[in-house]
Amino acid sequence: MSDKDVIQAIEAADAKRSQAILNKDFKALDPLIGEDLRYIHSSAVQEDKKQYLDKLGSGHYNYHGFEILQREFRVMGDVVLVNGDLRIDVEVAGTKKIVMSRYLQVWAKRAPGWQMVSWSSVPIAQ
Repeated sequence: MSDKDVIQAIEAADAKRSQAILNKDFKALDPLIGEDLRYIHSSAVQEDKKQYLDKLGSGHYNYHGFEILQREFRVMGDVVLVNGDLRIDVEVAGTKKIVMSRYLQVWAKRAPGWQMVSWSSVPIAQ
């Protein structure tokens, strides 16, 4: 598989992940994220997969939209690093926020397919 094909697969998986979050379709989201997920929000809160899915399911995080501003892919065999900037429209514990985020996302090729295994973001000054 060429790097171009891998990048297209990651773009498709990430689009499915984003849409599943927006649709609150956690059954569709589950196979797209690894059991060993480490999700670090721009607030520095760190969660594993269970904690993240529990907070999504409870409505603690209520995402309304994502706008990719830019991203760059680095294919390293069965691991892909994605650096990007993103505008996130979200409610956190009932408080509406627009978060401008610079992130590092890590995808790993696993038996079920490509899975996001890490997300780490920092806020971008507006």
